[in-house]
Amino acid sequence: MAVDYQALKNGGFMRQKQKDHFSLRLKVVGGELTSSQLRTIGQVAETFGDGRAHLTARQGVEIPFIKLQDVEAVKKALADGGVETGVCGARARTVTACQGSEICPSGCVDTLSLAQQISRRYYGRVLPHKFKFGVTGCQNNCLKAEENDVGFKGGYLVTWRPEACSFCGVCAKVCRSKAIKVNPDKVLLEKDRCNHCGRCVKSCPTDAWRGQPGYLIYFGGSFGNHIAPGRRLFPLITDPKVALFRADAALVFFDHHGQPGERFRATIDRVGWERLIKMVATQVDDAAETWTGENLSDLANANLANSDQTSSNLANSNQTSFHQANSDRASINLTSVDNNSSLISASLDITDVVCPMTLVKTQVTLADLPEGAILAIRLNEGEPAENLPRSLKDAGHQVLKTRDNGDGSLQLLVQKGARG
Repeated sequence: MAVDYQALKNGGFMRQKQKDHFSLRLKVVGGELTSSQLRTIGQVAETFGDGRAHLTARQGVEIPFIKLQDVEAVKKALADGGVETGVCGARARTVTACQGSEICPSGCVDTLSLAQQISRRYYGRVLPHKFKFGVTGCQNNCLKAEENDVGFKGGYLVTWRPEACSFCGVCAKVCRSKAIKVNPDKVLLEKDRCNHCGRCVKSCPTDAWRGQPGYLIYFGGSFGNHIAPGRRLFPLITDPKVALFRADAALVFFDHHGQPGERFRATIDRVGWERLIKMVATQVDDAAETWTGENLSDLANANLANSDQTSSNLANSNQTSFHQANSDRASINLTSVDNNSSLISASLDITDVVCPMTLVKTQVTLADLPEGAILAIRLNEGEPAENLPRSLKDAGHQVLKTRDNGDGSLQLLVQKGARG
């Protein structure tokens, strides 16, 4: 029987130079393993390998010299000991993290908790190329947030309490960005210079500085064959849900625009940073406002002020064929749509997508269509069918028709509006 080496690789078994031997990659989230898991890894290495394990550059563990005939036995032995095999190939990889605020005195956020949430949300997801997340707890940047496709860096949103201040000047001395100036009766914070390190909070002897934990997010980092640091596109985000919405939108952008074998940074450079900013800011703001009652637009207004027109021009440059096919669709007769599928510009299947990503994926698809174009959406009954039409109407689109497919799903015909 032929060996499916690609399936083995997808499951973490990487072929070695030695025939029919593999180095097995294991799943390690945030560099965290229990003593029991370590014993299991050691036992598997002794029984099925050559007694060694390799610690990777991204906090992973690999067991080399696993024989082809032992693959199933190795997977069982690891599973019995609570150890999961890793993934390779074009997938979301293991999340790295420092020890964060739970252990490290410098840490501003609980990095392991966030890494576990990210892993549950994205690990193993198939994408155009590998995709890496990293979480670092503070400005010391031990996990190098900028090296990741999406990197999170912990920080504090700081505030000064004059009633508690002794004006000792310690905060100004420890501030590496020189953002604090202490006068005899007042402390001045230059917010534009503050890097959210939190050293003022941690060093103040009278607790006059308070810090609210938050996240700085970096997009498009790459330190492989092509080296490029990730870029921070938004201010500090203090709500973990909002931070994950940003990451959600980045993956949708990559899944939608990325070409096979193309890293996330290359996709952004090709499609345009302006389009990424617009999509992550506006689409995610819409989703968060709809699904959590929060308005996030204040986090992104500064970034969008100069990018909307450029984004529109970039999008329009890719829509010539759509315009040719849709120039007369400002007013559509529903009977014509039912009888002529050529009037539908694009189709989208989101039956495997949960809220709020149903809205995000729909908005991404609509962004590539001209005004008046019709999108046919297949979605599940229940919450998606209840929420998505309302959200699309609120965004300025027209829901033309809803049809029951008879299999637990619906078809939604949506005409793109001028505000879309």
